[in-house]
Amino acid sequence: MPKSRSYEQELMGYLQDSERAIAYLNAALEEEDLELFWVALQNVAKARGKGDDWFERLSVQTPAVEGKVEQLFFLLKELGLGLKSMELPQAS
Repeated sequence: MPKSRSYEQELMGYLQDSERAIAYLNAALEEEDLELFWVALQNVAKARGKGDDWFERLSVQTPAVEGKVEQLFFLLKELGLGLKSMELPQAS
């Protein structure tokens, strides 16, 4: 019997594609749940090679990150906007 991949493994593979990652984030936005959107952002970051603690370290380095995500979430929600995929060079 072939070994199956876990849900998380499947999700991480799925989110490596930019268009799929944006669709995933937009779906989280549509739910109008900040916590869900935050988890979706973390999943996309993890799929893009950021470690489990990347958001935690980022929050320590810049304490306002979580507040900015909240602002972005509510701004997009209030304006009825979503996200669009655009490839950018990765920061080192």
